Amino acid sequence: MTQPQPITRRRFLQGASAAMASAAALPVVQQIAPAMRRLGARLPWYRQAQKQTYNVCDMCPWRCGVVATTVNGRVVKVDGNPKDPKSRGLLCARGQAGPSFVYDSDRLKQPMIRVGARGEGKFKNATWKEALDYTAEKMAKVRDQYGPEGMAFLGHTNGDFWFIDHFPQAFGSPNAAKASSAMCTSPREEAALITFGRSIGNHEPVDWDAARCLTLIGTHIGEDARNTPMQDLANARARGAKLIVVDPRFSSVAMKADYWLQIKPGTDTALLLAWANVLIAENLFDKAYLDKWANGFDELAKHVAGLTPEWAAAITDLPAELIRTTARVMGNARPQSVIVPGRHVIWYGNDTQRMRAVYIINALLGAYGREGGIYLSKTPYLEEYPHPPYAVVGGAGG
Repeated sequence: MTQPQPITRRRFLQGASAAMASAAALPVVQQIAPAMRRLGARLPWYRQAQKQTYNVCDMCPWRCGVVATTVNGRVVKVDGNPKDPKSRGLLCARGQAGPSFVYDSDRLKQPMIRVGARGEGKFKNATWKEALDYTAEKMAKVRDQYGPEGMAFLGHTNGDFWFIDHFPQAFGSPNAAKASSAMCTSPREEAALITFGRSIGNHEPVDWDAARCLTLIGTHIGEDARNTPMQDLANARARGAKLIVVDPRFSSVAMKADYWLQIKPGTDTALLLAWANVLIAENLFDKAYLDKWANGFDELAKHVAGLTPEWAAAITDLPAELIRTTARVMGNARPQSVIVPGRHVIWYGNDTQRMRAVYIINALLGAYGREGGIYLSKTPYLEEYPHPPYAVVGGAGG
């Protein structure tokens, strides 16, 4: 019979180390879950078995790639997919809030049809067939009484592409609009087509990685902007790019700026013309670039010759020297200097002309098709699906 070995300090430490290594080999959940259950305590989700799946965030039209973490079939957390070029492993606050919307007690999970008077708040649940038949019946009634043009179709962003671009045409109505176009980007796109022959489109083709000066005029990055540009701007600032922000408010991005121009609302075009004046008068424009690629420079120079910073100061409530200084900062960084084409550019009624001024200054800086400026993107070309001729075709897209 083997005699038990005496417990020495050395043998005790060896045994303890082996026990710890054995415990470490087990998942943490298996180690603590039994004890938690015995105590009647609820195990937090991050201590339970998890599953990860891949999806797309639908909290805004940017649609970043996400990694969803679920526990027992319930989403508990979403993170940016590190392999997705939009999220790059990060999500904005709206994306992070996604799980709360999925399980919100007020979330609509099926169609509902009003059964009481308008505003009374009485509805009944309906199947999709009931809802579609009900809607079709109401639409047919409008068509028969007023004609197909009596119906208007309103949507938002590319998610409503078929609903806004095709369905109204099939119905026979030219009345279709998207807030993403009519209230945000149409003047931007029309001005781009008029000024340099191609639309800006989404996403804005700014070479954030190489830009040395970024100018934001009415661009609400950091408040109602997309995940990727917010990351791009933060990275650009981290590597030392200058930032000029024009905004009546001390916005979240104005707080990060080297120069904040607290402009009088509605006077942005005067500022842009004064910037053009300084760039031309002080020879801060890319002459070789314009000689090769641009038309009308002499006419532009004549037009802005008298539109000095002092002239703009009386209109914009900005100091003339601040206008002159920021124009010099922009010009000295050319061609890695760009005024970022913003979103929600519909302000005061002269929006297309204001955006033309933005694009003309970008041309003075030599920014188009240049490193650190605006790259000339080319999307894959797809043949349009065959359909009868449309009554109305928008030029700005949406």
